[in-house]
Amino acid sequence: MQIDDKMQVEALPKGWKRTIMILGLCLALPGIPLALGYCLVLLISGSGYYSDSDVQFILGILTLTVVTLGAGGAAAWHGRASLNGRPSKSLRLPPIWALVGLFSLFVAWGYAVTTGKAVPVLVFPPVLLIAAALPSLWAVAWFTRGETGGLTWRRGSVAFAGGATAGVLLAIILEILLPGLLFALVDDLAQPVLDELEWLLRALVGRDVAGALTGWGFFYAFIMLAVIAPLAEEFAKPLVTLPLVKRLPRREAFLVGALAGAGFAALENVIYASSGYSFWVGILVVRALGGAIHPLGAGLVALAWRDVLCKEPHAGRDWLKRFGLAAGMHALWNGGSLLVITLAGAEFFGDLPPEIDVLGLSAGGTTFALLIILVLVALWLGRTIAQQGKPVGLDALVLPGDAVAPDARFVLSDRAVAIWALACLAALVPLGITGLKLVLR
Repeated sequence: MQIDDKMQVEALPKGWKRTIMILGLCLALPGIPLALGYCLVLLISGSGYYSDSDVQFILGILTLTVVTLGAGGAAAWHGRASLNGRPSKSLRLPPIWALVGLFSLFVAWGYAVTTGKAVPVLVFPPVLLIAAALPSLWAVAWFTRGETGGLTWRRGSVAFAGGATAGVLLAIILEILLPGLLFALVDDLAQPVLDELEWLLRALVGRDVAGALTGWGFFYAFIMLAVIAPLAEEFAKPLVTLPLVKRLPRREAFLVGALAGAGFAALENVIYASSGYSFWVGILVVRALGGAIHPLGAGLVALAWRDVLCKEPHAGRDWLKRFGLAAGMHALWNGGSLLVITLAGAEFFGDLPPEIDVLGLSAGGTTFALLIILVLVALWLGRTIAQQGKPVGLDALVLPGDAVAPDARFVLSDRAVAIWALACLAALVPLGITGLKLVLR
């Protein structure tokens, strides 16, 4: 069945609405004692000294409260409202400049709190949570140019909450199971991997970054971040949208998936920033640069699932292509980020190491340039897909080779393919030389 963008969106069956409401209630219940505990902390934290670990602990309590009581409560509320037949307003995201400005304001506020004399447990946790959610939201706002069409607050907020809860949980499970399965298939592999990762950390602490890059520990970390994590996360993020995307036009299906990816990215930003509390500003700013990666990937895969569920022609082949594009961009981002972090590893593990050059160029600078190109490609693709569902646009993103009518075809231009090839080449040059050093070691 093909759903035309001009057709009215089909209503979600009552069974699914009840399921969303019940799951939301079950998720919200544990958040009540967490919220009471957080309020108690605020009452007794008016003065005194608090260590970094204290701030991280209280930040964890607030994060769990928002994930449980906030996300679960939103799902239960919207599920009940939908069962009662109450309409939901069209989703309107703030302008991009406002979201970027708010992000800058909250990051500056959080930095002032953590470096000043104020009590960080009072202000910093909510400031960090808000700042962490803004980059992925401004990416979605860029995709839509402020025009979300038939997408409602109800669908958008439930997708965002689902990506931040079920999406993150399933991704963590998969990222644990996949390496575990690999270790089970290859006897006695787990301990050598742990030993090599320990050696990698020792090499970074000892400023032996060249040795770290050519060691098996870096190779294992690269596999985890650039292969297993993208596959698991791109599969997990949009699964919460499956009951809905079949009933949506393509553009709304993509945006619902993008919002699920935005929720996933928001919680992931909090986890990364809180785990590196002493340099949380740098982590959050770097992750903000890649704010479009998660929404774009989840939107692409949600769109692919929509075509499969609607039994579109060649939907299975197109699913593989869209999933491959999402996972590939995610892998390039994670792999490039790992290389940049390793080259500047002293910022995390010790003093800054000497510069490492590749073919006369800074490997860190070259890879960082790749990340910037990758972000621009992600923003361009996201806006292109989101604008195709409008009356003046086309029906869906169609990659080269898709079997569709000529008037519904969107083929990447030669210039776009050339830019993509340049980005891939920029990633392969330093990584290829690292692999060569490993082989010749």
